Amino acid sequence: MPDRAWTSWLLTHGPVRAVDVRHAGPGSMVVGLRGPVGEQDAQRAGRALAHVLASGLREAHIDLDRAGTMPKSSVAAVFLPLVVAAGEHGVALTVHRAGPGTRAALRTLGLDRVLDYSDEAP
Repeated sequence: MPDRAWTSWLLTHGPVRAVDVRHAGPGSMVVGLRGPVGEQDAQRAGRALAHVLASGLREAHIDLDRAGTMPKSSVAAVFLPLVVAAGEHGVALTVHRAGPGTRAALRTLGLDRVLDYSDEAP
């Protein structure tokens, strides 16, 4: 599937180097964001990660420990496409180690009802 190849390349070599993706077992992946994540990189990351969710995953863990505080626009750019793709493909999303500012932005965007949270490392 060429789209998956593009997504893989984008996440590892493209302008979205603030993203680490690793498979954590069958049907599961862990995504780590490294900050600061600007709005343009956040948009690219959100689109690319939404494509990854279409690959038959059951769960995705988003680790924000190294992302720092993300502005609301960056949080929206990453998480809105993820939430839509997760809903379309039946993927459970868990956000790990989000800082207070990022949690507040997720709450303001109304995403608390569709995301699970953990203060532990994935």
